[in-house]
Amino acid sequence: MSRTAFPGSELTSRRVKCHITSFIYAVSIALLSPSSYPAQPSAPSERAAAGLKEGVQALFAGDYAGAEAAANRQLAIDSRSVEALVLLARAQMAQGKYPLAFSSLRRALGRSPDHVEALYFMGKLASALSQMEYQELAQRAPGSGRVRQLVGDSYQASGELDKALDEYRAALVIQPDLTDVALELAEILRTQGRFEEALKYYSQILERSPRHFPSLYGAGLCHQALQQEDQSIRCFEQAAIADPKDASCRYALGTAWMRKGEAHKAVEVLTAAVHLDPSLWGAYSLLGRALLLTGQPEMAAEAFEKAKQGQQREVQSQHDKAKKVIGAPVKN
Repeated sequence: MSRTAFPGSELTSRRVKCHITSFIYAVSIALLSPSSYPAQPSAPSERAAAGLKEGVQALFAGDYAGAEAAANRQLAIDSRSVEALVLLARAQMAQGKYPLAFSSLRRALGRSPDHVEALYFMGKLASALSQMEYQELAQRAPGSGRVRQLVGDSYQASGELDKALDEYRAALVIQPDLTDVALELAEILRTQGRFEEALKYYSQILERSPRHFPSLYGAGLCHQALQQEDQSIRCFEQAAIADPKDASCRYALGTAWMRKGEAHKAVEVLTAAVHLDPSLWGAYSLLGRALLLTGQPEMAAEAFEKAKQGQQREVQSQHDKAKKVIGAPVKN
């Protein structure tokens, strides 16, 4: 099949550069905008605060070398200052010193793995570096399947799923063996409720890789949605073999057995699911129903109680996180 089978398939490097350049420009604006990142935590001392303030002022004034120098001066005073490392990384990023910035942020996260600013800017930097690598790919091979995949990824990120699907399909015409592209197609189609179309791409992957877990699991979900329980059971059983440590496929398999009226088989796989992942509260609830059907009321009551307790803990956890986000005090 020729590439002209897809509208707009005469892809040029200019089109790809447009997607990537706009992304990197947005990242650059985000890195320098005071309103786009989390507020800095309190500095440990007045001297440190003064040094950091000087560096931040230099950064926003466009004096990136000055900001870098201020951060290095602060690090000479306190080599473990995470705030100074983050400032140093931002100044380095603004000057295009991405490898140095990456190193600075890694040092910061090594000292404070949960530091919000360090995590935020590491995410921005990683995205920018990734897109720059793709830009090099686009320049070297503008008509490759991987470049069509790149454009599809950009459409997917912006929510233009129909355009993303077109690009992924075009990528497969050029390079039919791109498993990750076929999987993206299948996953998008499945989330859109287009289960039979999704199964086409899952099946293509499984013809080449019969133990490909994401495709086995995704195909099982499609068959389950189409009320094709026998096919879904086969897929979930194979998925459980492909990944013995995955709980989700066993939960789904238990659901399928319950729909078939096979409560004893459901008990077996659901017990395995909650053993692998005790946070699957829905699986505990379904296990309770299966235990009742198999004449085990006491064990069913225990399963229902665990489901209830888990759901309460999850609600409380989400409530506490919400309070922290808005800055309200959290009561014990």
